Amino acid sequence: MSQGNAIVKLNITSNRYRILMTSYSLSLPQANFKLALWQAQADSMSDSDLYVWISDSGFVDDVAIRLHQLISTTKTIQGKVISIGKIILIKIVEFIKQHPYLSAGVALGIIIGLLVNSIPFIGQILAPLATVLGITIGAIAGHRRDKRMQGKDIANDTFLGVAEEVVEIAHDFFKLMIEIFGLILQEFKQS
Repeated sequence: MSQGNAIVKLNITSNRYRILMTSYSLSLPQANFKLALWQAQADSMSDSDLYVWISDSGFVDDVAIRLHQLISTTKTIQGKVISIGKIILIKIVEFIKQHPYLSAGVALGIIIGLLVNSIPFIGQILAPLATVLGITIGAIAGHRRDKRMQGKDIANDTFLGVAEEVVEIAHDFFKLMIEIFGLILQEFKQS
């Protein structure tokens, strides 16, 4: 029998918001199969290929080194060595590739925060606000650009339209995180 966790989904249709309770469940064999597929994908991609992608993506050296450390993180579950760090990094890379403009918008927001931080005297006070606003605005603008490139409709520019974009971004990102950690936790439960 499969175990399920309830997840709240926000269904946005014609500017009306409805919250639907759905059950998210994977049986243990399904979870094992999915994790095995992810592990095969991790095994097929060399550490150096991932490191080259990290370096080519413009990450600063400190971030690249920390992400490279993540690549080598493994965990033994039921006698199998699972490349958890590599799987998480591959999933993040897939998310970035699916949302290139959203990723660029977030990076631009971070850069704005760093630039504001360099202003003498008041930069350190304004930087946290500038970073949050820069990331939020950059993510929304990037998400809208991604949607245009995919031929999807874009919400209007009202407060609710912007809120809808934020919800979609959060949904996409947390769906990824829930998928990864849900499977890993399910593996831990059975070991």
